[in-house]
Amino acid sequence: MKEATIHINGGHPVDFHFTGEPDRPISAFLLLAHVPADPPGAILLTHGNSNLVGNLLMTLYQRSVHEFPEMAWTLEQVARDIVKFCDAERGRWDKTPGNA
Repeated sequence: MKEATIHINGGHPVDFHFTGEPDRPISAFLLLAHVPADPPGAILLTHGNSNLVGNLLMTLYQRSVHEFPEMAWTLEQVARDIVKFCDAERGRWDKTPGNA
């Protein structure tokens, strides 16, 4: 069995490694785990930059739509809340013409 170690400095990921492998620099990571068992289970660890993690979330959503609709629904609700929050906050910092 391998172990994954993520090094964090000041709340930000710096690098990570699996047992016996060299450190790899990262700027973002995402760990999703759902195992309550009976057989279901899923653990997903991805790392890299923000775009890679975002693409992974989109792929996870697209696959969930067909394979695990409950997860797709949860991801959709989170995405809607994020957009709602962003729309409200944008007014505080977006001073482009038409948005001020």
